[in-house]
Amino acid sequence: MKFPRLALSALALFTASCLSPKSEEALLFDSLEKLPSLSVNDASSFSLGNENILLSGKQQELTLETIHLFTGFIAAIKTETETICLDNPDSFTKYPFAGKQHFQLENQGLEVSQLQFISKDKEGITLLYSLKNVDNSAKSILFQFQPSTDLKSSILMDSTFGTNSQDQISFDQLTGIFTAKDEANDWYAVWGTSTEFILSPSNTACASEVPELGASSGFEISLELSSNEEKVIPVFIAGSDQGEFTAIETLADLRSSIYSDWDKSFALIDSLRSTSKITIPEQEILVAYEWSKYKFGLFEVGKDSVHGKEIGAGWEYHMVSEFKNYDVGKLDQEIFQSQNDLIKIDNQSVQSLLLELLGIEADIENRVTFIRPNLPKEWNEASIENLWVDDNMLTIEITTDENQMTVEITQTQKKAGLSIELPEKYTQVKVLGKEVNTDTKDGFRRILMTGDHVKIEASL
Repeated sequence: MKFPRLALSALALFTASCLSPKSEEALLFDSLEKLPSLSVNDASSFSLGNENILLSGKQQELTLETIHLFTGFIAAIKTETETICLDNPDSFTKYPFAGKQHFQLENQGLEVSQLQFISKDKEGITLLYSLKNVDNSAKSILFQFQPSTDLKSSILMDSTFGTNSQDQISFDQLTGIFTAKDEANDWYAVWGTSTEFILSPSNTACASEVPELGASSGFEISLELSSNEEKVIPVFIAGSDQGEFTAIETLADLRSSIYSDWDKSFALIDSLRSTSKITIPEQEILVAYEWSKYKFGLFEVGKDSVHGKEIGAGWEYHMVSEFKNYDVGKLDQEIFQSQNDLIKIDNQSVQSLLLELLGIEADIENRVTFIRPNLPKEWNEASIENLWVDDNMLTIEITTDENQMTVEITQTQKKAGLSIELPEKYTQVKVLGKEVNTDTKDGFRRILMTGDHVKIEASL
């Protein structure tokens, strides 16, 4: 299965033809429109992470698997007359591997957005701050950024990992990198911007309270913005419990790989979005299904299985109904902070549970897909598009009412077998419009077929 062309590349070609082309960083903001998204209504429960790092909460706390880095960070805009703390966004949106906060500073003639981006498997994050002058006159402003460190064992580690001590922060003028270290341990947090900008150490009036054994230090960047000009300032943050060099190495990797990391993440989500796409009447469960794909990849029919579930009458719908209260906003936090696999299995299982309700199983070795519709009575229809079963891609549509059930299937491997099983209460069965005789076994009528298109109509 090939990845589609990246939206970022298409946007780059488009903007190249414009009179005022956007920067590469600004194009990342534009490409967000092509990603699945959800509005964050409660910033305190927001989380974004991978296996190694977690960003969470309104204060934007930052944690590695082994050590805690920041209690939070704050950005601010300083004009000649005031300092505007960027802590109350007009909107907050979550994407599978990013989050965006938007600030409409109408009185100052500015639009500001903060983009949080987490690369797969890296112990660091990238922040992009877009600052646009929407006034007719030029502006001189200062952009300020300041974190508060609290280097200590994370909640996933016990006390034997190390005892929390006082943090110390230093700034290297040559590299433009801030380094925080725990005095008693090789625990480090580092942050800085790109070589394009000259930063000066400076603390903002918006900084929050510093933990007892923590520290806080920030920087500011002077900007001149002409009318309608937009500039994007990156901030790279990394950490390590293996020494300062490892942390700085991660920061350098974030700097050099921002676009390739974004492209890889974007391409993966774009491919997952169009694959194994389910349509069901219950929107809340559908959202849980989609975001399960984005976090865990595709459920492999015929290879994976549901773990730890007690099977009984109607158990699939009972289990999948639990995902009506599924909070995508804090999904990453639940996964990251779980000290066993139970939460991961619960979140992964929504895919397999929905396939159980559609009655889809597979025997890959013998190249047969089995379909025994098991829709809850609340659903009159359900479908799945572009479902991969090994090298065969299927689309399956199921509709039911009191007197009839219709199952329509298309598949790319027309020689692959299809076994459709329908309740024996349906006494009349048509295949592609022609009535056929069927045998019953264990309360079901089974129709064995091959071909690239099959339509079964059964009635009482």
